[in-house]
Amino acid sequence: MLIPVTKVKSGYKPQSFDTSIEVDVVMFHLLQRLTPQEKVTRTINFNQAVRRLAISGIESQYRSASLVLKRQEFINRRLGSEWINVLSDSCDGGDIVIQDPIWLARKIADILEPLGISYVVGGSVASSLLGENRSTQDLDLVINISPEQAPQLISAMSGEFYISELAVFEAIANAESAPRESSFNVIYLPSIEKADIFVMSNDPFSVSTMNRRQLHVASAESEKGIYIYSAEDIILQKLCWYKLTGSVSETQWRDVLGVLKVQGDRLNFNYLSEWGECLKVADLLAQALQQSGLE
Repeated sequence: MLIPVTKVKSGYKPQSFDTSIEVDVVMFHLLQRLTPQEKVTRTINFNQAVRRLAISGIESQYRSASLVLKRQEFINRRLGSEWINVLSDSCDGGDIVIQDPIWLARKIADILEPLGISYVVGGSVASSLLGENRSTQDLDLVINISPEQAPQLISAMSGEFYISELAVFEAIANAESAPRESSFNVIYLPSIEKADIFVMSNDPFSVSTMNRRQLHVASAESEKGIYIYSAEDIILQKLCWYKLTGSVSETQWRDVLGVLKVQGDRLNFNYLSEWGECLKVADLLAQALQQSGLE
C-alpha cells in the first residue's frame, strides 16, 4: 500500500522514535479503516494477551507455588503489594479468570443502568477505541451518583466486587469541593480487574462530557454497548491530565496524538478550540494538532 507521505504537514510526529513518518502514516490509515467492532475486538485481544503473558510468567517463575501464592503474586504485579491483604479473602478463589477492561465496563454498566446512574468510560479504554490501542491496568469511568443511590450501588456490587462503603461516600462528598479526591476503586474479584470510578461534579466541562457521551459496541456476542467519551472530550481530558502531571507523561501525549490521527477531519474543531481555551490547554492542543498533521 502506497500513501503519499509528501502530503504530511510539517511538524508531524510519529508515535515512537523508532517509527518512520511513512510507517506511522500507513499504520493510522489502516486504523481509520477499522469498524467499531474491529476496534473493540482488537482492544479486547490486546489486553487479554497482556494478562495471559503475566500469568504465564508467574507460573514459569513459581512452578511449585500454590494457587494462593500465584494469585497473590498476580495481585502484586497488577495492583501493588498493598492490595494483597485487602483482597486476602479472594486469594483462595482458584485459577485467575482472564477478562479485560471492556468486559468490565459492560459488567459495571449492567449494574449502574438499572439503578439510574449515568456513566461514561474514559481513560485508555476510550482512547484505544477512538485512537491507538494500548494495554491498561484498570478501567476509568465517571458516574453521576447521588448520596441516596450509594447504598444501592454498594449492595449491588458487594459479593463479586471489592468495594469500600467509606470510600464511596467520601468520593461523593468530595465531588464538588475537592474533585481530585472524588474517586473510589472497585475490583472484580475473579479476574482482579480494577476500575477507578470518579464521581461527576457539576462543572460545565463535566456536564458537557456526560451529555456528549457516545454508545460504543462492547462485544461481538452482544448488541449491548458501553458509553464512552466523545473523541473531542477524551482529547481534552487527556490534555488536562497531561498538564496536571507536569507535561511529562509520554503515554498521555501518545494517546492524544493517536485519537487525533485516527479521527482526523471528523473532529469538531470549534468545540476543541472553545474548550481548549476554557480549560487552559489551548497551547497543548495546538501542539498536538501540529504533531498529528491536522494544523
